[in-house]
Amino acid sequence: MLLHIIRKELLDQLMSLRFAVACIVCVTVLLLSSLVLGRNYSQANASYHMNSVMHRNEVSQRTRVFDLWQGVTVDRPLNVMNVLVRGITPELTESIKVQMSNRLEFPESYEKNPMLPLFPTVDLVFVVGIILSLLALSFSYDAVAGEKENGVLRLMMSYSVPRDLVLLGKWVGGYLALVAPFLLSLLAALIAILAFPEIALTVDDMLATLALVGVSLLYLAVIYSLGLFVSCRTEQASIAITILLFIWVVFILVIPNIAPYVVGRIASVPSRESVDREKLELGREHSRQWQQMFEEEEKRTGKNRGELYEDEAFQARIKEMQEQRKTEIQKIEDDYTAKIQEQARWSGMLARISPLTSFNLAAFNLAGAGVEQERDFVEALKSYSSTWEEYSNEKRTEFDKYMKEQRKKSKDGSITFFSGDMDRFNNLDLSDYPRFEFSLMSLKERVHQVYLDVLLLGIWAVLLFLLSYFSFLRYDV
Repeated sequence: MLLHIIRKELLDQLMSLRFAVACIVCVTVLLLSSLVLGRNYSQANASYHMNSVMHRNEVSQRTRVFDLWQGVTVDRPLNVMNVLVRGITPELTESIKVQMSNRLEFPESYEKNPMLPLFPTVDLVFVVGIILSLLALSFSYDAVAGEKENGVLRLMMSYSVPRDLVLLGKWVGGYLALVAPFLLSLLAALIAILAFPEIALTVDDMLATLALVGVSLLYLAVIYSLGLFVSCRTEQASIAITILLFIWVVFILVIPNIAPYVVGRIASVPSRESVDREKLELGREHSRQWQQMFEEEEKRTGKNRGELYEDEAFQARIKEMQEQRKTEIQKIEDDYTAKIQEQARWSGMLARISPLTSFNLAAFNLAGAGVEQERDFVEALKSYSSTWEEYSNEKRTEFDKYMKEQRKKSKDGSITFFSGDMDRFNNLDLSDYPRFEFSLMSLKERVHQVYLDVLLLGIWAVLLFLLSYFSFLRYDV
């Protein structure tokens, strides 16, 4: 009997106008999205390789010792999963200037198209999270209430059919009709993506894609169960769709977007500009203390600044002050980072009231395009900054000795550079400089990060179906 109910529900959906609309929408949107994102990836791939070669050559051609303080420019490696899930990164690839002392310079926002934020990227997350969720409601809003209005439900219940089988059959039949055009369109989109020669999916990428499809199906099950539940609680399909649209706006549009603002009001975080000003003021204060320390030491010992630089005890005090300054600046940065992470954690907890948030976070993490992946990338850049600093210190060993000798000769600690002396320091060979290397998280690490969100989606799906079941048991047919 269950199979007959599933078949009946499936045929009703397949012969309806909404199924035809779903097929057209899924094929059109997913195919166009795959072509656009595939083209963007191809262009980014060309830019990445061109910029990488250009930046390597630029460093290798440096010969002056002062060029070491300019740092090195590296490029964000490409993630092939971005052809499906755009993620949180501002660009597919970008050039970041890495300098000593963990100083990173990302491209400024004014270099980007200011119109792009007005048009969200239509990727798999957008298609499933927004478009298909609306289609899921259109498939389920009249599953019970609609059949009560036209008398089909009363006719069906006149037979000795358990209500649980009726509800389960309706859910399975309607859900299959919903996901069929999505899966077929997604398959066509993947074939279109693989037609680009620059795009090659590894085994991990294929498994991650399958996991993305699984999470998408789970999210659609949640939304479909929501529609079925509301249909079981109302007696008219028009009332059901009105309630569902209101719920959709609140849970899909409002909550995920308003959560960061609510948390920001409760747990405020200073702006990046104020933190930079605080660090700058701290640097100025240390400079004043530095100057005051020199003046006091000159009066106390009668030595000039050049002689003070040779005093081991004074050098120890200078080193201690430098370490103190570095520690205080790092503390300011760590406090700011901790506040940002705490605010993001609470925003995520509040936003997870919406199933869309859980789906988005799970999809981003599975694609290696989420917050954790971006944090790992920034940490890798900071680690490379330390590597570049060690390399620079090694390359300027002789120059530092020269600086020390010049300072010793000076009475006020100032240094005069002579072109003849500098010529011997301006023939550096930087062809052996360390390259930046970064690897995306493994599939195992990505899957480990999505447990919570997948669990929440599963709980939503089961809970809403149980609510539908208990409502249908008492439903007046």
